Amino acid sequence: MAFDEEAFAARIDALGLKHFTYKELLARTTSKNKFGTKNSKPPMRLWDNIIPTIIVLDALREELGKSIKLQSVYRSEEFNQASDDPTQGYTGRAKTSQHMAFTAIDFTVSGMSCTKVEKILMEWRDGGRMFYSPHKFERKAEKVKAGTIPFGELPRQWHVWPFGVWFSFKGYIHAYPSENFTHVDTRGLTSKMTE
Repeated sequence: MAFDEEAFAARIDALGLKHFTYKELLARTTSKNKFGTKNSKPPMRLWDNIIPTIIVLDALREELGKSIKLQSVYRSEEFNQASDDPTQGYTGRAKTSQHMAFTAIDFTVSGMSCTKVEKILMEWRDGGRMFYSPHKFERKAEKVKAGTIPFGELPRQWHVWPFGVWFSFKGYIHAYPSENFTHVDTRGLTSKMTE
């Protein structure tokens, strides 16, 4: 099924983000990995999965007053996975990466170390900070060859009017100092909290 860019744009634009456009969420969706496998755009069934993550980053951009560059968002299973041939090596990506469920973003903050960014996001997560989405979102679990991607519920407080929802930021955060980027996802409450 062809990617419906107009529908995706409408879904993301409806969130009223201050600092990001739908096009930024398509970062690297036309890239190839080191094995020559091309990435793809996220399937419609997963679109809602990215909503809480981008809302958290929009709030981070607002609070820091610094630009944020999204480096990697959605990765298809084929693009994400390493070759099965052991002589080809491993790309270092988790076989059940949250990127394949469209809940994760790798990003950089202009003029800030990734470890500092990681600390701020961990304070938000561990402090129970709540975020608002003007539209309800229904996240969907994703299964890949390696198994089901770890996925849990985000604590939410529903509102009848307007039709939005407050949610608690729960997920995995990790700084990668060697490349100065931060990984964040909103997998929710799960027992497995590694990328």
